[in-house]
Amino acid sequence: MWTKAVPAISLIGIVLSLPGPTKRYDGHSVLQILPKTIENVHQLIALSQKYHLDIWKSPRFLNDTFDVRVDPEQVISFVHDIESLGLKPTHWIKDVQKLIDEALPGRSRRATSFNIGAFNGHNSINTYLDSLSTNSRVSVHTMGHSYEGRTIKYVKISNNVGSGKKAIYADGGIHAREWLAVSTVLYMIDQMANNPSNDRTIEALLGKFDFYFAPVVNPDGYEYSRSHDRMWRKNRRPVQHGCTGVDLNRNFAYHWNPDNGGSHNPCEEVHSGTHAASEVETKVLQNFLCGNSNFIAYLNIHTYGQYWIYPWGYTPVLPADYRDLDHLGRAAATAIRHTHGTTFTVGEDTRVLYAAAGGADDYAKGACGVKYSYTVELRDTGRYGFVPPSSYIAPAGEETFAGFKAFATELVHYEHL
Repeated sequence: MWTKAVPAISLIGIVLSLPGPTKRYDGHSVLQILPKTIENVHQLIALSQKYHLDIWKSPRFLNDTFDVRVDPEQVISFVHDIESLGLKPTHWIKDVQKLIDEALPGRSRRATSFNIGAFNGHNSINTYLDSLSTNSRVSVHTMGHSYEGRTIKYVKISNNVGSGKKAIYADGGIHAREWLAVSTVLYMIDQMANNPSNDRTIEALLGKFDFYFAPVVNPDGYEYSRSHDRMWRKNRRPVQHGCTGVDLNRNFAYHWNPDNGGSHNPCEEVHSGTHAASEVETKVLQNFLCGNSNFIAYLNIHTYGQYWIYPWGYTPVLPADYRDLDHLGRAAATAIRHTHGTTFTVGEDTRVLYAAAGGADDYAKGACGVKYSYTVELRDTGRYGFVPPSSYIAPAGEETFAGFKAFATELVHYEHL
């Protein structure tokens, strides 16, 4: 349930009113390939690097798909190479630009206030967060600033009773194009701060935890994806001539390794940076994660694929407490399924095929000691991928928040808090 009334806020950013991104994807297709073996997965990754393609999703299980965006000039050659491996690609999305246009209805209209049911601009989001400071439960803070000087804000939500409570933190937007992650964190903020349906579970959880939320931890990339390139993933620091940006979720200083799910190539979508924590946004988030000894749980929210997964991302070796992590993840996935029937897969990051070093969840757990650290990949698994329509915002928020409440409630019992 949405809050019935959101305070009117003077629009600094533009809500669903930006001109269409200057980079277009006419004729770009997204192919889905089902690998048969682990060797197939490595071959698919190698082919994607050969053609400098945008990998949308790598498989986490042998019955999972490899999704990749291909431009029209390369598709014939790429498909030929795929078929030479004995695999058959499926044209999942035939025209990415058409999907982008369909997913952004009314983008030429100018909104006059923040709309929690829309994909909002970064300035508008920060103005909304500032407006919450009148709520006695909410305090608004600055985590730091991005490369281009944008403010990275977070809110703390507390019932202000007692001290030394354990804390749960969730953030979104570390990958610029994952707008649904941003809107979902905003939904969670609205629910926890305002409790529009007078949910007793929210009140009970506020008695046990303090909650922290940061909707956009990569604001430069997020704004660039809104104004210039809907498919932009990285931050916006120039790395070398003609190549901009680092994949922030490959840049964290815990077992950082570009050869393990990242890239040394500054032009690649998964460029890991020139060294660990080379990016100011990464440093800001690292300092925040390790700066609060009360953090017991961290959710790094993404799209897409419908996963609730836990460390380690750099190795298939399970953490010693993996059963605890798995148990809490399954509590969340069950609640999600009971909300809108959406099925989430729970498991360890690399089980069994796909590794990615330098991730935020690994850093939170390994470097900062945040026991229950997860990457949460929101809906869907096939129809829209990174370009969900605004009609996804409400159901994604509802089911994810249901999972979040179930996770936190089970954490109380499991840890005897």
